[in-house]
Amino acid sequence: MRMYLIWISFLLLLTAFPVSAQNSYPLLLSGGERASWNFTLERGQMMITGICLTRQTEDGVKGAVVNEFGIHYFDFVCHNNKVKVNNVFPHMNKWYIRRVLRNDLRLLTANSALKPGRRLLKACQPDSLSLQNIKYGITYRFERLQ
Repeated sequence: MRMYLIWISFLLLLTAFPVSAQNSYPLLLSGGERASWNFTLERGQMMITGICLTRQTEDGVKGAVVNEFGIHYFDFVCHNNKVKVNNVFPHMNKWYIRRVLRNDLRLLTANSALKPGRRLLKACQPDSLSLQNIKYGITYRFERLQ
């Protein structure tokens, strides 16, 4: 029984470390009020590329994702640790796609806990960020624009 409790406490320690090491707003890594990112979303053979623009407001974070030609993919607003996805591109405007986007963006824009085994958040370099949704096989990559 004692060994069982030791293992549980060890696993809790391992899962708690990445959550406490996260920035409150990973999409604003440098602590600035605005950030521009090269954005890539990959799922299987499909890949969406573009630019993600984020801005910190008094309530939270607002952002937009557009491609290189100016076609708008979606907007998102994080207010009180709740993320709302707006103005979604018509081919992506399905309730299940919006829900996955909302849950994944919540990790990047809010103080939310990272559930072990579902998603993997990595800061590859000081100005690079990657989020992998293991359940759905989606990878989001953000590289800061200079």
